[in-house]
Amino acid sequence: MGLWGVGAILWLFGIYSILILTSFILKKFKVKYRQIIEWTLIFVYVLSHTLYHLNWDVGSEIYFANENQQFVGKNQSFIIVFGIEKQPKLESNYFINNKILIPENGILLTSSKKETFKHRYRFPVVGSGEKFSATYFEQYNCYGVKNYKFNYVVGTISDLGEVDYRYRDSIGDLICKKLKNEDLKNNLKVGYENGNYLNQKEVLINYQNLTKLPNGLLKLRNLEYLNVHSNKLKVFPKSVLEFPKLKRLTIGYNEIKTIPEWIGGIKSLESLAVNGNDLTSIPDTLLTLPKLNYLLIRENDFNELVIKETIEKFEQKGVKVQYE
Repeated sequence: MGLWGVGAILWLFGIYSILILTSFILKKFKVKYRQIIEWTLIFVYVLSHTLYHLNWDVGSEIYFANENQQFVGKNQSFIIVFGIEKQPKLESNYFINNKILIPENGILLTSSKKETFKHRYRFPVVGSGEKFSATYFEQYNCYGVKNYKFNYVVGTISDLGEVDYRYRDSIGDLICKKLKNEDLKNNLKVGYENGNYLNQKEVLINYQNLTKLPNGLLKLRNLEYLNVHSNKLKVFPKSVLEFPKLKRLTIGYNEIKTIPEWIGGIKSLESLAVNGNDLTSIPDTLLTLPKLNYLLIRENDFNELVIKETIEKFEQKGVKVQYE
């Protein structure tokens, strides 16, 4: 049944209890027109419950430009960006599905708030829903001088049935550029919570499904700590070489298979966390890093014998290795 089922039962039980209690009070005090009041309360309850169900059950029909059918096909993606000033609003969908027309470029800009969009999608072709996946309400950070932000939803139909986050990142860069150039304006607060952009020494971007580091980060010449664990980078981003003062790098849970040889170029690196990836080996290049003193490598695909020999080499160099 789940929590929603239990909640629904408790809600109905509460409403019925209130109706019974109201009837008891009306009867006890011999209120005139008691039955009319009771039936009126029951009618109001049934009507409001019906209207709520109708509102809850409707969703969004996504259409592409110059197509008569809803969002169907193979390996297609779209993005809806909310809160952009001077853009059309989405149709209201209180009691019927709203039809959303996506432009040819797949990017729909709307001045509507994200709360106006309902995540219930309708598909005319059987099986399309099984290949469809969408983000919920998410926020994209540009990480530029002013750190513009925008709320969005991305939907993708593919054989994998997964959201295409590489598509999201490419469109994100485009929207960020337009916000920076003031070609677009949105309603989210601009800026950083912890000071001036160029003085940022620590950046944490976790669980954001990044496929690459945002372009806006690359000017942070004073960055000392970068934490991007639990994303979808899949390869070690070479752009980390752009941070000359980087001391700590946490890049676990990113489906990374190899640590590249060029990592030896990060001479300031003191701590590296690559846990929860798909690594099968640790390159000796890391041994050349003069300041490295900590290495977190658990939850990878190492051969037990090989990794023990590797750990010994690093510990002999004074590097603490956390493997288990």
